[in-house]
Amino acid sequence: MRKVKKVFTAVLIMTMIAANLAGGTAVKATESGNGISIVYADSVNDINGVPGETVHVKLPIKAVGGYLAQPRITVVTEGKPYKVENVALTGDGFSSDNPPIGINAGKLYIEFDLAVKETAKIGITKLEVKVDALYSTDTGYSSATYTLPSLNFIISDEIEPAQLTVDNVNYDNATIGKSIDLNFTIRNEGKITARNAYFSIDDKSFDETKISPNYSKLEQKIGKSGTLKGGEIYNVKLPLKIQSDATAGLKKLTVTMKYKDEDGNATTDISQVYITVTANTEAPVIEIVSTKYASELVAGDKFNMVVTIRNTGKSPARDIQVSVDGLGSEGFLPGYTGKTIAVDKLAVNGKTDVKIPLIVSQMAKVGLKEVPITIAYTDETKTPFNTKTSVYLSVGATEGVDESGKPNIVITNVTQSPDAPNAGARVNVSFDMENKSKVDISDVKISLATATGDVFAPLSSEPYYYIDSIKGGNKARVNMSLKASDSIPEGTSSVALKYSYVANGKTSADETANLYILNVQNNGAGSSKPKLIISNFSTSEEKLVAGTTFDFTFEIKNTHPSMSARNIKVTLSQTDNIFMVDNGSNTFYISKISAGEKIKKTLKIRVKSDAVTKAYPLDVTMDYDYEGAKANPTTGQIGETAKETINLQAAENTRAVVDNIVVGSYDAPVVNQPCTITFAFYNMGKSTLSNVKATVSGDYKLSTGDMLFVGNVEAGGQQTPELEAIPSVEGEAKGVLTVTFEDSTGQEVKITKDFTGSIQAAYTPDPGAAGNPDGNVAQAKKAILPIWLFVIIQVVIFGVGIAAARKIKINLYKKKLRKIEEAD
Repeated sequence: MRKVKKVFTAVLIMTMIAANLAGGTAVKATESGNGISIVYADSVNDINGVPGETVHVKLPIKAVGGYLAQPRITVVTEGKPYKVENVALTGDGFSSDNPPIGINAGKLYIEFDLAVKETAKIGITKLEVKVDALYSTDTGYSSATYTLPSLNFIISDEIEPAQLTVDNVNYDNATIGKSIDLNFTIRNEGKITARNAYFSIDDKSFDETKISPNYSKLEQKIGKSGTLKGGEIYNVKLPLKIQSDATAGLKKLTVTMKYKDEDGNATTDISQVYITVTANTEAPVIEIVSTKYASELVAGDKFNMVVTIRNTGKSPARDIQVSVDGLGSEGFLPGYTGKTIAVDKLAVNGKTDVKIPLIVSQMAKVGLKEVPITIAYTDETKTPFNTKTSVYLSVGATEGVDESGKPNIVITNVTQSPDAPNAGARVNVSFDMENKSKVDISDVKISLATATGDVFAPLSSEPYYYIDSIKGGNKARVNMSLKASDSIPEGTSSVALKYSYVANGKTSADETANLYILNVQNNGAGSSKPKLIISNFSTSEEKLVAGTTFDFTFEIKNTHPSMSARNIKVTLSQTDNIFMVDNGSNTFYISKISAGEKIKKTLKIRVKSDAVTKAYPLDVTMDYDYEGAKANPTTGQIGETAKETINLQAAENTRAVVDNIVVGSYDAPVVNQPCTITFAFYNMGKSTLSNVKATVSGDYKLSTGDMLFVGNVEAGGQQTPELEAIPSVEGEAKGVLTVTFEDSTGQEVKITKDFTGSIQAAYTPDPGAAGNPDGNVAQAKKAILPIWLFVIIQVVIFGVGIAAARKIKINLYKKKLRKIEEAD
């Protein structure tokens, strides 16, 4: 009985509390669309997408709270990594010809295809689906927009970007003066389609190589439509002309390929095509074998320079035109009319003297002057050729002494034997040492200024040549025997002389003069070997991040002055495979690198995804042979091996993701009042991210300082920071969350992400109440119960409460009396 009374008392108290609560003014929550909403009929999962592929989405839905007519479905694509196709409302028992016309409590499906972009990046985005529909009202129909709960659309992998390369280069015999067809293949080494793709050969390449295009459209589409899918190839055929003034050797043409990806991002790839140009072995070859001129040249002199030319080729030379370049007021002026001096023809092995009238300019400066000579000629088929060389003439001073009284000593009438000396062989050089002053000189001492072992070395054991005296206005003949080094470059080489003398009782300081040896030949004689080095290198990216690719460009130079390296195999290797050639072999071949020539090569390199931040050695090994190379008696290998090591700095991959930004917690945020903003920060990389900080901007302002310091986030870890911010607008408030941190290299990285929040207006007091100076009248809320009924309920409750209290009091008094009686 006592327990029943206690329960009754508790129920009574609860009833009174409920009655008092019911007697207040209540706010009833409503939803857009007359309280109708769309929910998922079954559980749904996040959607996974693969770049370049299409995923079909089928979402089960139903309407709660009413019926929605004429639904129109929209899948948001702005800023998303996909395109939407084939959006439809379907259901069991419906067909494509008879689809559902409305949404009710029965289960239907929203179906569509998501065509994921090839350029989609790893990350998570929200799949947003909206439905515009009509709902019934007392006066007709109204429209409303319903947004389905968003799902995560997850991209967990990326595909390789487009990369265009040139391969399979071939051509006909590229002979000077002939036309060829250049064939090569353009391949897309990546998996993303190259769009609006064009290729061209750099104009500078044509100018430098003396190869010209035999086609008019210099920039051409790659493929018929300018599109090249991943892995596809496009064959190119270009007609070219080897110009007659081209030189034999390896020539490089630069192929530039421009294209865009699906998002319109433009990229340019560059590759090199190498063409070996060969001389026309049957063509005539004109060479200067000797020159003769006046031994004394001073300002104002007119003289004839006689040049002896010879046809050392295998066919007659015709229409020979000799011209002198570089004439000017500080040296020599032409003493002939017209632009050139004509020679009829030269038979094979024929030679002739060409007389070139010249004038020493009145403004000519004292010293040795270079006179460039060009000889243009044709063969019997009118194919043009030309030869360029230089002779050197010395201009003396007319006074004979300079302002300090120093006599004018010049080297003149230089001759050599043989006309075309060979490397490693003897060459005799003779010259006149002429005293063009009136002062006698004595004790003349002449030596080579260059060190022994350079391009020329004396054959005499005596280090000096002596002349007792040279009287003023006289000259002395000097004969020297020299040995050309095995590595001497072909063409014109110089011998530096050093001499001193005694004049007016004083020994002069050492003076220098250069002798020029013409037509030096070098066929690789002797033990000299070409040497290959990496003369320069660069990377397309300043920061080589793990898991990414970059262009590695390097130059291979043959430092030998005269000998070519042949059959060159170049191999790139890295001990830990941190740097690997992307989509191709790490070995390539070069047929030849001429003496002093550089070859540039660009390779696409991938950085290993788990690389740790530090410098890694990349080895470039070059195996090659050369003219006269002999087999190693131990290994049997013919040629040489050069190895260069280049240190490249790799950086760990920073993969940070900011997601799940939520404005407010349990209570709806109110304008100009602090609210919480939470977000998830994921470190998906392999290294710790340091000094993580966060701040907001836009329609929000942090209420505590300028930023929130999060600290360090370990690899594979996550944090859920919480900021306190004040929204400045009501309704849809837009903000920007900015998260900054330092990666493993110490560089600061910034991530920004937009977000929105629904902000309520500030509280408005009731009309007439204190603190309502504007006098705005708020709409009174409608009572749940009529006043008369509410009064009756209150009276009943009051009466029941009095009776219950009286009964409880009487029972307590009786209990007290029983205890007294029991005690007595």
